[in-house]
This record gives sequence, C-alpha cells and structure tokens, in this order.
Amino acid sequence: MTWATQLRAQNVQPLSADPGRASPVGNASHSAARGTSIALPFFDDFAQQPEGTPNAEHWEPRGGTLVNNRFPVAPPSRNVVTFDGLKANGQPYGSSSFYSDTDTLTSLPIDLSGLTAGSNVYLSFFWQAGSIVGSPSAASSTRQVAFTLEFLNDAGQWQSIWSQRSTGRRTDFAQEIVAVTEPQYLHANFRFRFHSIGNQANTRDAWSLDYLKLDRNRSAADTTYRDIATSAPLTSLLKRYASMPAVQLAAAPTPADELNDQTGTTINNFDIGPAPTPITWRGTAQNLPRGPELQFLTGNRSIDASARQVPIMGDVRTVAASLLTGGPQRIRHRILLGTNETDSRIQPNDSISRVTELSDYYAYDDGTAEAAVSLPALTGGASTFFAYRIDLNQPDQVRSVRLYPVLPNAAGRAITLSVWADENGKPAEKPLASVPYTVPATAPAGGFLDVPFSQPVGVSGTFYVGYGQASLGQFVQFGLDLNSSPPANYFFYQVRNEWSAVTDFSGALMLRPVMTGTVTAATPSRAAALLTLYPNPSTGIVQVKGRYTHATVLDALGRTVWQQTGLAQGQPALDLSRLPAGVYFMRLALPDGSLATKRLVLTR
Repeated sequence: MTWATQLRAQNVQPLSADPGRASPVGNASHSAARGTSIALPFFDDFAQQPEGTPNAEHWEPRGGTLVNNRFPVAPPSRNVVTFDGLKANGQPYGSSSFYSDTDTLTSLPIDLSGLTAGSNVYLSFFWQAGSIVGSPSAASSTRQVAFTLEFLNDAGQWQSIWSQRSTGRRTDFAQEIVAVTEPQYLHANFRFRFHSIGNQANTRDAWSLDYLKLDRNRSAADTTYRDIATSAPLTSLLKRYASMPAVQLAAAPTPADELNDQTGTTINNFDIGPAPTPITWRGTAQNLPRGPELQFLTGNRSIDASARQVPIMGDVRTVAASLLTGGPQRIRHRILLGTNETDSRIQPNDSISRVTELSDYYAYDDGTAEAAVSLPALTGGASTFFAYRIDLNQPDQVRSVRLYPVLPNAAGRAITLSVWADENGKPAEKPLASVPYTVPATAPAGGFLDVPFSQPVGVSGTFYVGYGQASLGQFVQFGLDLNSSPPANYFFYQVRNEWSAVTDFSGALMLRPVMTGTVTAATPSRAAALLTLYPNPSTGIVQVKGRYTHATVLDALGRTVWQQTGLAQGQPALDLSRLPAGVYFMRLALPDGSLATKRLVLTR
C-alpha cells in the first residue's frame, strides 16, 4: 500500500514524536572513554539488549538511533537498529520542510593497526529502506533521502564508502559486504558510521540495520553464517487482547479460552547448506518475577538452508490451569531454540519473549506506537468518533480511559471520551457517559494519560469505549500500534450519527478502558426505567417524571452544556430555553447512586 492510499483510507501518519521513548543514559565506562580501541572480531545483531539506545560497548552513545523489534519488516534476527528520524529523546530534528541529516550510528574505535590488504578485513551488514509504517520518500534533485556508510581514515577524515538513495519503495532486507583493505583505514582508531538523510519532522524516512560483522580473513563471498535466529515479534499471550483485567479473565466460563491457541514467532536460517539444519525448540510461560517455567510448546525439525520466516507456533492454553492465578499478574512467555551453536555472540538471538500484564485495563495495543492516527476531516464541521468493542465476562465499571496522544501535535486540542452500550452489534446512539478533555502539553513517562469519569460507568455484556471531536480541521493524533490489531469488526467509526465497523484499518489505536473490577447490575434499575421526560421534543421547559437527585445535559459530543444547581436540584421542571435547538442527552443521578440517560430534542 502506498503512503497516499494509506493516508486517504485511514488518516495514518508517521510519528512526529515518540513520547514513549526515554532519554538516553550515557555510559562513561565504554572503551572510548578509557582511551583504548576495541579488537576484532566486531559483531552486533542487537539481540543482546532490550529496546533503547545501542550497546555502549560497541557504539557511541549518541546519534538518535533506536534498537527495537517493532519497526522492521521480516528482519534477519530479533532486534535491529532503526534510523527513525527522531532524536534519542523521541523529539523531531526540525520541520517538515527540511530534508537533511538525521540519525547516525558510529562505532567505537577499532584497532586495525598492523593489518594489511592481505588480512582481508570486510564489513558486512543487512539494511532495509522504510519500515512497518510504509515506504520512505523518493529521493529527488531537491529532496535528499539516503542512507550512507563512511569510514574514518588515518588522517581523521570521514570517507563515503557506500550509499543508497531512496526509490520511494520499502525494501526487503538486503545484505552488503564491503572491503576494509585500503592502508588509510588500517590504523588503531578506525571507525565506521552510518547516517540517514531525510525529513527532519517525522519517522517517514526510516532505515534499519542488522547483523553487522567486521573481521579479518573474509572474502567478498563471505555472506553466510551457521546461525538460526528468531525474527518476528512474539504474538500475544491472549487471544483477543494484548492485556485484560485479571478479574475479567478469572470470570470467564473457561479462562483458558481467553489464551491464544496460536502464539509464536518466525525463524531464519543463515546457512546456505546444502544440507538442512536440525534444531529443536520449546515454549515456556512464567509468572514474574519468580514463578516456575511451564512448557507449552516443544518441537524439532530440519530447517532448509537459507529458509526465511519459518513459523514456530504453540498453544498457551495447555498450561492455563497452572499459570493463571485469578489475580493481578505479569506473565512472560517465550520461545527458545536449540541450535547447538557455540558462538556466544549469536546465541542471544535464539530466544524471544513478551510480557503480558493482567491488571485492571483492556488493551489491544502492546504499549508502543509505530505511527499516528487521527479522525478524518469532514465538510460542514460534523462530529466524528472512533470506538472499540469490549466483551465482558461479568458486569463491571469503567473508571477511566487511558490514551496515548502524540505530542506536541495533540497539545491543547479538545476531545470527548465516551462509553456506549451495545445496540445490535454497534455502539448505541447515545453514550452511557462522556467526559470532555483538553490534551495537555506533556505526558508522563511511557506516554499514556489517564482521564477519569466523574463517577464509574456501569457496563455489562458488550460495551464500547472511544473518543470524538468536532471536524474543524485540527485533529488530534493518537499513537497507533502497527504490530497489533483488534478482532475483525471490533473497531467502529461514527460520522453524522451513523456507526459502521472499520474493515480496512491496520493496527491498534492506543486507547484503553480502565475498569474498577466491581460487579454491577446487568440490567437498569426499576427507578431508571420509570423516568421519563416530557414534552419531548420540547421548546425549552422540560418536565422530569420520576425521582432523581441531579440533572446534567450533554450535547451530541458528550460535552456538558447545562447543569442543575442549588435548590433546583431534583426539581421536576427544567428550564433549558437558553440552549440552541438540537439533539441532547440528559443524565439523571438517581437516589440509589445509579445514572439514567435520556435522549432529548429541543426545538425553537
């Protein structure tokens, strides 16, 4: 899918900032700080570290690159380093009108002194243009979009060795091998560096590197390795969600049915054979921090030479009885390969893991944003909404909504967060509750904001949670996790008061309902059922039939436009003559603490 098509269909944009990225922490103990060079062989496939800045034992701790396993598409091994066009703190380098240098990755000094051309020193690496978000911009005479490798010579000058201009298409990972045989590079403080050139305002012009190896006694044909590595991110422990409340999991008729019958990864074989490579594998699940490792998967086979993205899958439900505690917990599941590899540098890529939190919220996203998404613009200023479907195992209450705005784009923008009951497989016409919210300029560590409702919202069966805003041309961008998705027909879009399931949407909007875990009545109270408004439609004076304690009027976006105050609270007659004609929702607080919401039409 091209960027133009993707933007029209989904309003998906590259990230202009990544508030979830932590500021880098320098490591003053690395080799360069001690004034010494590191020795051959040099190898890094980035599998030995968690997401973040590159390993300070190999790389300068500056440059803005991000070690991760979520931006690449079909990487050679678990984790790559991505030149995403953002600084190390997740902020942009400049504005969208500038195409210039962005990220760099620079090796520490490497001692090549005493070597000659006959030492046959070569550097090999895999690279990819673009990312899971899409293709980079095409390079042109007025727009530089490129990826370059440079060597530091014995005069302290950087020399361009290899460069790739963007064609405007995302590529598969390709391997390059470059000779380091010229005398000017064979010195005690040799370095190499990669740098990207592209748009300075977002992550569109991304590049990724993996599996870098610099060593002697190689040749231009030395592009294979006796290594089998995990690759794709491990899929969710849960069947429908990335996370769900512990009490809701425990309330399922069969909790094991909430777990995934197909969770796994893919693997790659770097050996060219000709014989296949025999391996074994096992999958385990563990309650953190110190629970026993329970095996849910075991297997073996011979992997064909040069095979790529071979799936390894297992059924986590087989260990559910021993794994699930019924209370809040963090579960790590992982897959480990048995490859008989003896090189300690490549052994870390033989395993891959993922942690699932069973706490008090539902999530379809894994907590990381690869792109931004916003509601589409409409003519006439009509309001629009996004909403997710959530299926409960027992009645509950929504305490708040946790959301991930992309800052500074979203700062100062007004939205409305709402909860809806189910009505014939779609969100109901009127929300159960709404709260207006203005996005602040900053977010806590991790990027999520928590927006509470004035009081918990009772829900049962299927409900929906989402946000909306008036279509005024200034749209709030929210994080979009492109490595996760809700089930089919679980994501809805409202335009001009009509709901429809979004069938062509890729990814998971980073918006999470937080539950209280308190069981609520599954049916409305009798007092709520007996409440009526008349006349309806009304020209301004509305009578409430039935007992209540307080009235609030919401507009179609869920914003509070009128509240009952003082001695008037609980009185049967409401003067709404100052409100413009239109459709409203009256929220009535009842003596038993519950809420009733009634649709009201005002005419003039």
